[in-house]
Amino acid sequence: MVKHVSKLMLLLTLSLNTSVVFAQSEKGKFTESILHFAQAGDLEHLETLKALPLANDERLALEALTTTQGKRAAELYLKLLTDYPNSGFVTLCRQRLAEYQSATKALANLAPTASASESVKPEPAKVETQSVSTAMPARTPTMRYTLQFGSFSTRASAELRANELKPKVKTKVLELEDDSGRKSFKVRWAEYLKNRDEARAFGQSLGVEFFVVEESNE
Repeated sequence: MVKHVSKLMLLLTLSLNTSVVFAQSEKGKFTESILHFAQAGDLEHLETLKALPLANDERLALEALTTTQGKRAAELYLKLLTDYPNSGFVTLCRQRLAEYQSATKALANLAPTASASESVKPEPAKVETQSVSTAMPARTPTMRYTLQFGSFSTRASAELRANELKPKVKTKVLELEDDSGRKSFKVRWAEYLKNRDEARAFGQSLGVEFFVVEESNE
C-alpha cells in the first residue's frame, strides 16, 4: 500500500513539473518578430504578420499593437496578461499599460489648466500666447519630445499613414538610413514638447498607436 501511494505521488510530481516546464516555455513561433517590429514602431510589418498562422497570444498582441484606439489597446493588453500569464509578451503588455496609465493621469492633471484657459477672455489669451512664444527661444530645453506613429519601408506607405492622421494631428515624414544603407520612413508629430509625460498625454488624447521619441535640441 505504501509503495503504491509513493508511486502515485512520484507520478503526480513528474506531471506537475512537466506542466511547469511547458508553461514556462510557452512561446509562439512569431513572438520575436512581433516584439522586434513593435519596438521599431513598424506598423506596416505588424499588419503583414496578421496573415500568418499565429498563436492566440500573438494574435491578441498584434491586435493591441495595431488598433487606433488607446483604450481598446489597454483592454487587449490586460486580457493578454490575464489569459496568457506565461506569454512572451508579458513585459511588453506591462510596459504599454504603464504608459497608458501614466498618460491618462498626466492628461487628467492637464485638464484644470485647460479649463482655466477657457475662462480667460479671447484678447488677453492671445497676448499671453504671444509673450510665451517670444520667450521660448531663451528657455529651449536640452531634450525635447515628439511622437512617432509608425515606421515604414516605403515613403508611399508612410505618407498614407500621415494622411490618415491629418484630421487629428499635424505630422511629417522623416527619411532615415541605418549603417547598412537600409532606408526607413518615420511618421512623426511635427511639434515638440519639453516634458515626456505631456507628450504621452497628448498622444493618448489622439486615440491612435504611438510611442514617445526623445530628441536632442542641441
